[in-house]
Amino acid sequence: MGRVVGVRRSILGMLAALLILVMPTSAQAGEDRCRAAFPGANWVSVASDGPMSVASSDMPPEMAARFAGDIARIAGFVHDELGGLDDAVACLAMPDSDLDVAHLVAAGQRLHVAVFGEEKMLVISAVEIRMVDDAFAFGIPHIALWQLADDLGLSNGYPEPLATTIGHWYLARDNGRLDRYHAEMVVQLFLDDPNPGERTAADATPWTAADQQDPLLFDPQFIASPSGDFIDYAVNARGVDVFKEPTQETWGPLEREWRVTLRDELLAGRRGSWGAEWGVAIVVFFVLLAALLAWLRHREKRRLATPRPTPPADDSLFTSQHE
Repeated sequence: MGRVVGVRRSILGMLAALLILVMPTSAQAGEDRCRAAFPGANWVSVASDGPMSVASSDMPPEMAARFAGDIARIAGFVHDELGGLDDAVACLAMPDSDLDVAHLVAAGQRLHVAVFGEEKMLVISAVEIRMVDDAFAFGIPHIALWQLADDLGLSNGYPEPLATTIGHWYLARDNGRLDRYHAEMVVQLFLDDPNPGERTAADATPWTAADQQDPLLFDPQFIASPSGDFIDYAVNARGVDVFKEPTQETWGPLEREWRVTLRDELLAGRRGSWGAEWGVAIVVFFVLLAALLAWLRHREKRRLATPRPTPPADDSLFTSQHE
């Protein structure tokens, strides 16, 4: 009997080893998917510990390994909170890689980032190396939200602009700007709406007015926004399960609560210690200073764009001094 069990275990062990050799690994599968989508580029697998597989094209191995680590970090907490990143893949290419992007951007335009929610694929042309991490933090949630929408029975992805605002929240968390953005929103919303308690349902932002774009194309240099502070409030108030309720009936009242909380926070600072009051004053000062500088720049551009009249010719230049 013991011999039979031993033989059975040996056979099962050989079958398992054969399956490992025959079936592509997750990394290889990711490389194959990048190659299938962009066959002209030279794709190679990059080791990654996260839920997403990674492949690179014409990228130095050290750089690819560093980016794979960043993807694993970001995808890890996105997947923990939203799910949906199993079998997702990131395709990282250098700007001189042979990517056929004619089906994504107009002729003559450069592709920066394309995120395919349904196909669970993120494609980056690393034009701005310093902005690649921001592209991960903003783009990876797009995949997770698309998959979450599918789980919830939504046929056209997660609602917008809620999906984009959630992306801003993940980006602000990753680059450490949540506190800064919170301070900005405290002042900005007070200046725009000093009486948020009087807002009605009709005054709320239409959080579910549109469908999620797929593919999502963006330039990571122009995606930062303080609006993710609203998502931070919603998660602190209701937990991450609030993402499973993408309805106006949920997010409209949450927006009103958030606005009232920010207004009360600013007023409490004014009535509190001198330190809090000075903190608010400094934020207000810099906001007003930024607005003034923007206005001056706009005025200068208009002045330079306005053609100056041509002065009349000086006839004395062509008249003899002896006449």
